[in-house]
Amino acid sequence: MTAKNPPPEDANAAHGGSHDHAETDPVEAVERELHAKSPVRRIVEATVSLAVVTVLFSLVIPKVTGATYRDVAQQLNQLSGVEIALLTAVWALGLIAYAGVLTAVLPGLRRTQGVVLNTATSAVSNVVPFGGAVGIGATYGICRSWGFTVPAITLGIAVSGVWNVLLKLGLPVVALGLLAVTGELRPGLVVAAVFGFALLLVAIATLTIILRSESLAGTIGRAMQSVTSFALRITRQDDRVGVTQAVLDFRHRSRGLISTRWPRITFWMLMYSLLQFVLQLLCLRLLGESSLSTVEVFAAFAFGRLLSTIPVTPSGVGIADTGVVAALVAFGGNPAICTAGVLLFTGFVYLLEIPVGAIGWVVWARMSSWRQPTTAGLSLDDS
Repeated sequence: MTAKNPPPEDANAAHGGSHDHAETDPVEAVERELHAKSPVRRIVEATVSLAVVTVLFSLVIPKVTGATYRDVAQQLNQLSGVEIALLTAVWALGLIAYAGVLTAVLPGLRRTQGVVLNTATSAVSNVVPFGGAVGIGATYGICRSWGFTVPAITLGIAVSGVWNVLLKLGLPVVALGLLAVTGELRPGLVVAAVFGFALLLVAIATLTIILRSESLAGTIGRAMQSVTSFALRITRQDDRVGVTQAVLDFRHRSRGLISTRWPRITFWMLMYSLLQFVLQLLCLRLLGESSLSTVEVFAAFAFGRLLSTIPVTPSGVGIADTGVVAALVAFGGNPAICTAGVLLFTGFVYLLEIPVGAIGWVVWARMSSWRQPTTAGLSLDDS
C-alpha cells in the first residue's frame, strides 16, 4: 500500500458511496490515473524527473564524492555470489516486514497478499514520476478485487501513510540523538536535531488531539484548510479542497483501528525500517567500508529516508542517494566505497522492485482464488 503521501480522495469514495463499485481492475485504475493529467503535463513531469536524476547521478554525486563510476564498478565487482545472496535475503525480509504493516492496517489481508500488493504497487510508483497517486490507484484496484471495501482501503492507506511520515520524521531525530550520545554530533547538526524533534512532537501531538477530541479535530482541520487553500491560490490551483472534512473523516474511521492495532502497526513499521538499515549497512561493510561507525551509517540512512519523500523523482531516487552519499563522505567514509554502497542499496530497494513488482502483477492475475465479492476488510470504526 504505497500511501506515503496519499492525495485527497473523492468524498463519495471515501464514504463508500457511488464510487464503491469502481476500481475493480488494477490495470484500469492505473490507466485512469495516467489519463487524469494532460499528455503535455505528463511529458513535462517525466522530462523534469529524468533531468533531475541525470544531473544528480552524472554530475552532483561525482562532484560531491570525487569518485568516478569506474572506481564504483571496481568496488561492486568484488562482491561474491554468497554476499549478493545475503543482501537479497535481507531485502526480501524487508518486503515481508512491510507486508506485516499492510495486514495490520487492512484487517483480513493475508501476508502473501500483502507481499503481492507491496511489490506490485511499488513497481508502479517507482516507474512513474510523481507516481504515488498511480500506486494508490493500483492499491484500490487490487484490494477491491480481493473483496475489501473502499472505506477500508482508504483507511488503510491513510493510517499507513501517517505512520510512514511519523517514522521518517522520527528516524533523523533518533540518529542525531545517537550521534550526540556517542560524541559524534557536529555543531551544525544541533539546530537540525532541535528542529526535527520539535516537528516530530508537533506531528504526534496533532495526531493525538485529532483522535481524542471532535471539536479540536475540527479546529485543526479548519486551520489546515486555510493554509492549504492559501497555498493552492498562490499556485493558481483549485482551492476547493475539503481538508476539514477529511480530517474529521480520518478521525471517525481510524480511532478503532489505531486504538487496537497501533502496537502491531508500529512493530512492523520499525522492523521494516530496521531491515532496510541493515541492508544499507551490509552494502557498505561487504564492500570494505570500516571507517564509518554504525551510528554514522544510521544517521546517513535516516536522512536519506526523509529525502525520499521528495516526489520530484519516482520514490525520491537520486535525491535520497545524493544526500546519503554526501553524509557518508562528510563523516569520513571512502568516496568510492560509499558511492558503490549507496548505489547497491538503491539497486535493491528501487530497481529490483520493478521486475519483482511485475511478478506481483502476474501473481495477482493468476490467483483467482483470492478474488472475492466486496465483503471483507470492514473498517474498525468506534461507533
